[in-house]
Amino acid sequence: MSVQEAYRLFRDDSLLVNRRYQRKLVWAVSEKQLLIRSILDGYPIPLILLAERPEIHGAGRYEIIDGMQRLDAIFSFIEQRFDYEGMHFDLSQSARAQQAAKAGAFPPVDTLMPLPADKCANILDYQLAVTIFPTHTEQQITEVFSRINSNGRQLSVQEKRQAGILNQFSEAVRSVASSLRGDVSEDVLLLHDMPSISIDSSRERQQYGVRADDTLWIRQGILNVKQLREGYDEQMVADLAASILFGAPFPASREAFDELYDTGSDKYRRLDVTLSAYGARRLESEIKSTFSVISEVIDSQLPTPNGLRNLVRPGSANPIRTPFYAIFMAFFDLIVKQQKSPEDYAAIVGALKGVGSKLESGKHYTSSEERISNIDTITGLIQRYFVNKVPPVFGHGAGLALDFENSLRRSKIETARYEFKQGLLRLDDSREWDGEIVGRLAEVICGIANVKPGVDGYLFLGVADKEAHAARIRLMDSIIPVAIGPHHVVGVEREASAKGMTLDSYVQRFVEQISRAGLSEPLATQVLSSIDTIDYKGLSVIRVVVPGQRELSFRNGTVFVRRGSSTERVQDSQEIVALSKQFH
Repeated sequence: MSVQEAYRLFRDDSLLVNRRYQRKLVWAVSEKQLLIRSILDGYPIPLILLAERPEIHGAGRYEIIDGMQRLDAIFSFIEQRFDYEGMHFDLSQSARAQQAAKAGAFPPVDTLMPLPADKCANILDYQLAVTIFPTHTEQQITEVFSRINSNGRQLSVQEKRQAGILNQFSEAVRSVASSLRGDVSEDVLLLHDMPSISIDSSRERQQYGVRADDTLWIRQGILNVKQLREGYDEQMVADLAASILFGAPFPASREAFDELYDTGSDKYRRLDVTLSAYGARRLESEIKSTFSVISEVIDSQLPTPNGLRNLVRPGSANPIRTPFYAIFMAFFDLIVKQQKSPEDYAAIVGALKGVGSKLESGKHYTSSEERISNIDTITGLIQRYFVNKVPPVFGHGAGLALDFENSLRRSKIETARYEFKQGLLRLDDSREWDGEIVGRLAEVICGIANVKPGVDGYLFLGVADKEAHAARIRLMDSIIPVAIGPHHVVGVEREASAKGMTLDSYVQRFVEQISRAGLSEPLATQVLSSIDTIDYKGLSVIRVVVPGQRELSFRNGTVFVRRGSSTERVQDSQEIVALSKQFH
């Protein structure tokens, strides 16, 4: 297959990536440039292996089993995302690349040094060695991927563990780790969407969607960028999850981790049975809520890079994996098991100052006994600053912050399932209620419910998706919006204050209006029971979960659908019948 033909498949949305066994994009620019050099020199590059599953993805679409990094390097060079010897690919040499650039698929580079036409032609004509593997089950693909990566340096130890097995524990670890990194997505996505969920560093700047410095792992100094790219974050999640499920600190050695993924070991079987009883969704929720609360507490007092590392080990540049494990487990015990909430953030942070020197740390791994001692030390220092509250922070308020951030990021790819509104008041000087907003929001909820059977969607109040709206709110309400990508968190307390109401009264008014907005059942009842408030960096945002439905939904007898970020009324009876069939 020529590079030109492969690029056509890429731009025709025919090349897919299954995140259940594939890692992220991890090649550095220098590695990509070396591949381009090999192609220009006419050297062979390793085989590209594709899996064909027409019963799942349709005819002519392929999952990439091996060669994702190579294909991305080639296509990203064609789309001018990096240069070779100071020269960028000349888009005029590829009609398809030109079309994609004009359609806004990527921003063209205004370069004075285009790659010569003959070299561009050599790249496009280069013949890739490709094998298309017909397969019938995902387990077959996982097995092939595992065997390919069983030797060599391609995957880290943890990546091999995760890729080599497909069960409820590996799925839970992958799901939580993706949430913590901020690269949550569907399991299967297009190759050209991979940059949006891959990790960029300040050194590389490859225009990937997830900045390493923005992740909790790097921002707090728990891991370094190299460790994050090699999957140490997933190992830490596996460590925490195993400790929670076994009810005791996990002995963190390489051999012990291997046993968790060895289907023949007693530890694997015990973990599998325990997780089935515990519930994967419950485990994921508890871990994410604990991370959210820790982040909220630390960021509120130390909003600087490496805040937690500088707190627990002042002057150290080394990652703080051992102290963080103890801090997490102490927080988990207090907010999940005891259902308490942090009361005095400043006192908690003060109690953790320099605590790293008081903890036990083994040279090769930390034993269960040492870990118990470390957790007890942390708990003893901070527990007096946690109190009983109704509702508790677990599952509410700050405990939802992580999911909120991921929704903001995920909305870039899955625009139809997400909607953001700055609030319920007009942005003019009158500060009056917008009389039409609740009706429009009900139509949005209906449209989101009709996107796809069984898939949840979200509506957020207190988030401006336009720069002009955020600027207007800053001026009117004297608040500083928090920017996350193209979105600006502005909260809704400002509107409650403008109307002389409490936040609870404001939320209750909204709930009552939605209840009378004409949504069909069971959507109406499910939505009303899924409205909560998120505390995010001192701002309150209303979250409306639109639970995935099993049948078509209506608003006042009318069907609405989402087309991208727009909500449209469906009037054609044949289209309504076709939509209804999707839900059966």
